[in-house]
Amino acid sequence: MGLYVHLPYCPYKCSYCDFPALRLPPRGGVLEEMAGAVLEEIRRAPGEDVGRPAGSVFFGGGTPSLFPPRAIEEILAALGRRYALRRGAEVTLECNPGTVDEAALAGYRRAGVTRLSIGAQTFSAERLRAIGRLHSPDETRQAVRAARRAGFSDLSLDLLYGLPGERPADAREDAREALALEPDHLSAYALELEPRTLFGALERRGELALPSDEEVVAAGEAIFAALRAAGFERYEVSNFARPGHRSRHNLLYWHQGEYRGFGPGAHSHIAGRRFWNIAGPGPYVRSVRDRGEALAGEEILDPPARQGEWIYLRLRLTEGFSLRSFRLRFGRGLDAAYPGVRQDLLAQGLLAPVPGRVQASAGGLWLLHRIAEPFLA
Repeated sequence: MGLYVHLPYCPYKCSYCDFPALRLPPRGGVLEEMAGAVLEEIRRAPGEDVGRPAGSVFFGGGTPSLFPPRAIEEILAALGRRYALRRGAEVTLECNPGTVDEAALAGYRRAGVTRLSIGAQTFSAERLRAIGRLHSPDETRQAVRAARRAGFSDLSLDLLYGLPGERPADAREDAREALALEPDHLSAYALELEPRTLFGALERRGELALPSDEEVVAAGEAIFAALRAAGFERYEVSNFARPGHRSRHNLLYWHQGEYRGFGPGAHSHIAGRRFWNIAGPGPYVRSVRDRGEALAGEEILDPPARQGEWIYLRLRLTEGFSLRSFRLRFGRGLDAAYPGVRQDLLAQGLLAPVPGRVQASAGGLWLLHRIAEPFLA
């Protein structure tokens, strides 16, 4: 299984962000209070999964790198007392440029963090300002170099494309700048407009000038081509890695694996049950203090929904899945479960004609919603 820890605070709120993340309040002690609540939740959570082996830990946010190395070390120690963290477990910490220096990064490394995910987004100062990021391109470069000096040999960068004012040539330049820093993994996401964000509000008012769909695809293809030329393998819709550097934690999600989440808004999936925490930091802290947990809701997917979700998640991976693996997992063939669907998607060119396998074509990876629709109906 995997373990996820959500640390919600950020130094600012990005214009496109719809995650359960909030701007860090100015009053002192907020980070300590949150870290203490997460520790308390880990200690007091129901014990159905105590002692289970865990192969990955992911600190997400928010900006976990706002929290001092000592807090990360204490949370990892608490997780280690509850779960059997495997030798060589992947432990990822998300961080924003401008929130870390070499001393802090060395502290995270000593605490047990093995992998960093750095939110570069773009190397254009103008576009960083346009999306509400406060760091500079130079701060991204400094963070990567400091991480290497601190001993990190597994480092990922995030890029966003389809940004206001961006052209495909700009996206290609972002890829070139990112590759110059020699990361081991790179995630490249197309900007998505979420309704409860500043960008969502601006778009509804007609005040946000974004590239056309064709320009977004061209920008993505420019990045993908640069990464392929540099030896990166595309293993998921938005994720690329050098050999041996795929994100083990995220692969767990895409394989519909089990994971346990701690912190405000964190989600879990154990034994077919999905459940999630209260999202607001204040209510979360009070609930953990008063009740020892912060459960907000739960659901159990029925067999058809679980089957459809498995297909959708596996189709996010460029390798897709084998017809045999579907039959072994669900007890019947894909074509018997969804008569005519695979043949129709093949005829549309959305699936690649690979014998014995179901995987999206190069064009289909841009249209996963259309591929998934008949399986999720």
